Amino acid sequence: MFDLEYEYFNHPENGIQIKIKDDLSKFNVDLLNVGDLKAPSKVIEVLSVIFDLQGFTNFTKQVDPQLTIPNFISDFFSWLFNTIKDEIKDHKQENVLWAELPFFSKFMGDGVLFLWKIDLDKIATIDINLPSQELQENIQLFTCNIISTMHDICLKYAQFLDSIKMNYVDPPTKLRCGIARGNVFPIGHGLDFVGPCINISARLQKYQGLSFTFSARGIDANHFGEYYTGMFIKKRVSIRGIGDSELIYVLKNEYESLPSHLKEYFFDQ
Repeated sequence: MFDLEYEYFNHPENGIQIKIKDDLSKFNVDLLNVGDLKAPSKVIEVLSVIFDLQGFTNFTKQVDPQLTIPNFISDFFSWLFNTIKDEIKDHKQENVLWAELPFFSKFMGDGVLFLWKIDLDKIATIDINLPSQELQENIQLFTCNIISTMHDICLKYAQFLDSIKMNYVDPPTKLRCGIARGNVFPIGHGLDFVGPCINISARLQKYQGLSFTFSARGIDANHFGEYYTGMFIKKRVSIRGIGDSELIYVLKNEYESLPSHLKEYFFDQ
């Protein structure tokens, strides 16, 4: 929090003016809390995941929100991080995960950004003699495992709502998620990250009213497990600021439930 000491006074010609009683040089780029912006940067391949709370804006409009919102955010994030840890475990094997845990997370007002590292080198060292085609399939399986886990977490949000129903009035009704694969680069020694895939996942997390979507760039839905077979369908869409002919996967049942005027934003060609 940035707070300087000021003195207000009324100028006879200019109206209200403010005299600063502190050091003006304290207002500088350090307030961004992202470290040295000129630090060398190295590209990292990731899966960008953005969760968003549907209805959060209306939730903040209630009477005396300061008495409710901080507690809800605390409860929600505790639940989310614990659920990610639990869902990513292989409960049949001790200390075994479906994937690494996200290496970066960031609060985004009404949601959170997670970055999962797709470490091709580590995947390749599992078997250095593995043919390229099988290596690519392993990468797809790894990626799809993370995506399916995120979908399961969105479904479990209903259980979280049930557990806190006596603590809050009209909390956000649904947890939405947008996902994209791509490269990011760190700024300020990894205190923040920048990359097109982050922008894509942000656009997708509430695309045309859908609750769960992910970019098809570098992701093949044919590698999901049997339970997810046929759950997702691929559509061509225009994504603001990204492109007019982007391919994304959407939940089939959600797409089929869309009103006709929203289906016009999706194409099969």
